[in-house]
Amino acid sequence: MKSRFWIILSSVFAAAMIAFGIWGDQERMAKDAVMIQAENQYQQSFHELTYYVDSLEKSLGMSLAMHTRETMRPQLVETWRLSTLAHGAANQLPLTLLPFNKTNEFLSHVGAFSYKTGVKATNDRPLSDKEYASLQKLYRESMGIRQGLRDIQENVMARHLRWMDVEWALKTKKQNQDNQVIDGLKQVDGQATSYTQSFSPENPSNAALKKKSLKKLEGPVMNKKEAASALKKWMNLTDARTSKISETGKGSNMDAYEVTLQNKDRIPIEASVTRKGGHVIWFFADRPVGKEKISLYEAANRAGAFLKKHGLTGMELTKKERYDRTAIFTYVLKRNNIRIYPASLRLKVTLDNGEVIAFDETDYLFNKYDQIPMTPKLSAKAVMKQLNPKLVVQESHLVVFQNPLLQNVLCYEFFATRGQDTYRVLLNAENGDQEKVELLRN
Repeated sequence: MKSRFWIILSSVFAAAMIAFGIWGDQERMAKDAVMIQAENQYQQSFHELTYYVDSLEKSLGMSLAMHTRETMRPQLVETWRLSTLAHGAANQLPLTLLPFNKTNEFLSHVGAFSYKTGVKATNDRPLSDKEYASLQKLYRESMGIRQGLRDIQENVMARHLRWMDVEWALKTKKQNQDNQVIDGLKQVDGQATSYTQSFSPENPSNAALKKKSLKKLEGPVMNKKEAASALKKWMNLTDARTSKISETGKGSNMDAYEVTLQNKDRIPIEASVTRKGGHVIWFFADRPVGKEKISLYEAANRAGAFLKKHGLTGMELTKKERYDRTAIFTYVLKRNNIRIYPASLRLKVTLDNGEVIAFDETDYLFNKYDQIPMTPKLSAKAVMKQLNPKLVVQESHLVVFQNPLLQNVLCYEFFATRGQDTYRVLLNAENGDQEKVELLRN
C-alpha cells in the first residue's frame, strides 16, 4: 500500500514537472516571438529613418537649384513630408533614454522652415537672403546627419547588431564603450548641436518637442502635504483621504504633484497640482452617471458658476458637446474683446445632477501669459478679399490662433455660409494669409 502511494506520488510529480517544462518552453517561445517582433520593428524603423534623411538631404539640395518660390514649392512640400516621416521613424526607436533631442529638433526645424516657406506661403516672390541662408545651413547639416546614420547602418548590418541590446543597455545604463549603435547615435546628435544652437529665432524650436514650462505662477512652493490640502480645499473635499501622491518625473515641463483622493463615497479622484501655488492643473472623478435630469443649458450654467467660484474670470464659452449623459464645455480666455484660443480650458458636467466631474486648464496655464500683438495691421475689409466671393459672411471678429508650428497668430475669424454649408475661416491679420478653414457640421 505504501509502495503504491509513492508510485502514484512520483507519477504526479513527474507529470507536474513535464507540464511545467512544457509551460516554461511555451513561455520562452512566446517571449522569443515578442523579442523577434520588437527587433524587426526597430530594424525597420531605423532603416526607414536612414532612407528618409537620405532623401531629405537630396530634396534640400534640389531646392537650392531653384530660384522662385513657385518653382521651389513642390520640392519644399516634399521636404516637409520627408521630415514628418523621419520624425515618425525616429520616434519608433528605443531612444527615450538617449540624448537624441538635437537630431529631432533639427528635423523639426526642417519641417517648420519648409512648411512656412513652401506649403503655407501664398506668394511667389524669391526667398529672401536670410531664408536662402537658412536653407543652405539646413542642407549642410543634413549631409552630416545622413552620413552618420549611414555609418551606423553599415555597422548594424556588418556586425549583426541588435536594437534590443541597445534598449537593454539604455535601460540598465550599461552603455559599454564598444556599443557601436549608442556611440554612433551620440555622434550624430552632436553633429546637429551646432546647427540648433545657431538657428535663427525667426524659426524657434518646435514647441511639440520642447514645450515651454509653466512660469509666472503665483503663490509659495508647497510640499506634498500642503499641495494635497490645497487640492481638497479647492474641491471642497476637506474630509477626503489622500491615497497616493507623487512628484512629476525629472525633466517634465510641469513641476507638479500627481494626487489620488477618495471622497466619502470612496470614489477615486485623480488630479495634478502645481508645486508653486498649488494650482489645480486637472482633475477627474471616476463615478457612474445616472439618468439625465438637467438640460444642456442648465449644465452650462453650472460650469460657468464653477469657473466664477474659482476665480477664472474673463472666459467665454465657445463649444458645447453632449456625450453619454455628460456635457463637455470649452472656454477660452477673452482679452480686449479678442478670443485667445490657445488659452483654453475644459469642464465635464454630469446631466444627472450638474456636478463637475472633470476639469483641465493645462492649455490655459501654459498660454495665458503669452505676449501677443493685439493690434491688426490689416482691416477686416482688406482681409475679407481673400475669401471666395460666393461665401456670405455672417459674423467676424479678431482671435488669437495657434498655427501648425505652434506659433500664436492674430487672425480675423469669419463664419460664412454657402448654400447649406457653414464655414469657419481664419485669415492672418498681419498679411492676409489663410491660417485655417473648417467646414462646420452639427
